[in-house]
Amino acid sequence: MPFLIEHITEVVFSILVLLILANGALIALAIARRQRRERFFVRIDELRRQYNPVVSGLLTGRLDYAQGLAALRGISGRDREYIWEQLCLATTPAPAQVPNLRRLCEDLGLVKVWQRQVSGQFDVATLRDAMVRPEGVFQLLARLRFILRAKSADNLGIIRHQRSWPLLLKALNDQHVDVQNASLRSLAAIGDPESFLGLVQRLHDVVLKPGTRLSLRAVKTVLVSFPLAQAPDLIPSLKHANRRIRFFATDVIREMSDRQAALDEDFALDFKVFPEDLRELFLSQLGFDENPDVRARAAPVIARIPDPRSAPLLLTLLGDPEWFVRLHVVRTLAQPKFQPQVAEIARRLTDANWMVREAAAQTLLTFGQMGVNQLFQDFLSSPDRYSREQIADTMQRRGLVPNLIGQYLESHDGREKQVIAQLAQMGKTSYLLALLASTPEKEVRRRFLVDFGHYPDANIQKWVRIVATRESDEELRALARAALQRAQV
Repeated sequence: MPFLIEHITEVVFSILVLLILANGALIALAIARRQRRERFFVRIDELRRQYNPVVSGLLTGRLDYAQGLAALRGISGRDREYIWEQLCLATTPAPAQVPNLRRLCEDLGLVKVWQRQVSGQFDVATLRDAMVRPEGVFQLLARLRFILRAKSADNLGIIRHQRSWPLLLKALNDQHVDVQNASLRSLAAIGDPESFLGLVQRLHDVVLKPGTRLSLRAVKTVLVSFPLAQAPDLIPSLKHANRRIRFFATDVIREMSDRQAALDEDFALDFKVFPEDLRELFLSQLGFDENPDVRARAAPVIARIPDPRSAPLLLTLLGDPEWFVRLHVVRTLAQPKFQPQVAEIARRLTDANWMVREAAAQTLLTFGQMGVNQLFQDFLSSPDRYSREQIADTMQRRGLVPNLIGQYLESHDGREKQVIAQLAQMGKTSYLLALLASTPEKEVRRRFLVDFGHYPDANIQKWVRIVATRESDEELRALARAALQRAQV
């Protein structure tokens, strides 16, 4: 028994010694690594101080290229590729600097390094190699290599390296989502026309193969970033049997044309930018597609096609069975060229969906006085209570009430008076009365007291009582008291 206890004691003691030695080794390693990292960062800071002006001069063209390149190549050490990368990509380059930056990265060999890493090729094979290189651990450990693959893909996009697009397109098959997203961003930044069809195929794959890890939204965003000149490449997708593919293809073209229209208010999809086969697809097929999402997204494109069939087709879609199609069309019609369709747009003021009614009211206001007149006409004549409510809310939110008060004094046909009367009957007077209370125009308040001071609306009666007791003008106080007496009768 004593022998057994002694033996166990020796084993425990040996284990404790080993643990102490192991801890000591770890502490020593941590201290050594800390010292090495401190030396490394001191070296980095010194090299940045010395070579940042060189890189800046090369990018701006102030420094002779051969001289600057030779200076950078003079940097030595196993970490010089990492240092070159830090120097070249320290800041986001201006568009004018990108060509010089791309040339510099090619001549330093960085592009080849990034291309190899995106492809999954790494040259660190041993622990010793990993310890002496800044990113060696990431290369050595397979689970961490995605970090370098993603960073390299991003770098190729930063310098707009056009010849790398096939490699980036292939990287969309990477197992890690960070690498996929970085490759998509770079493909969008490079924008090579030849990559567009490959991205369209990726869109098909994501839609048709639910297990695909690539983000549908991300692929669509990249496609939209391409110029409208690529739209003909989407014709097969616009004709595809799958309704979702037709929808996304239509939506991509819609966003492309929206971007162009934002830059030019007179933009139109004429033959120069929109070939005949595309025009026919939208005018004869997509506007009647069985998928309502396709019809909705096709409407803004149809509106920009200068063709006699465009307006009649949009008016047909204005009566579409699906409310969101009608909503898209009503919003699309908010363009000066569709002013002749004011009466047709006004019909949507009685739409069954409140969002369509609201959009119709807002669209009418884009047509100036003609639209305002139509809005007032429907407000006074419509038997639909919901339509009148929608118009009243729009009038208050879009600033029509101040103008209404101004025109109330000058009106000869009494229309503005009728509109105010309708608002009073509906109890929509809070904003109107707030404006009356703040206006310096005595004549406006006087006329309102005469015309509406006796109305039973609670807000009006409260305002009239305030005028009757607090107004400094004797005439207005007398009119207010008379209005209160009429209200009691």
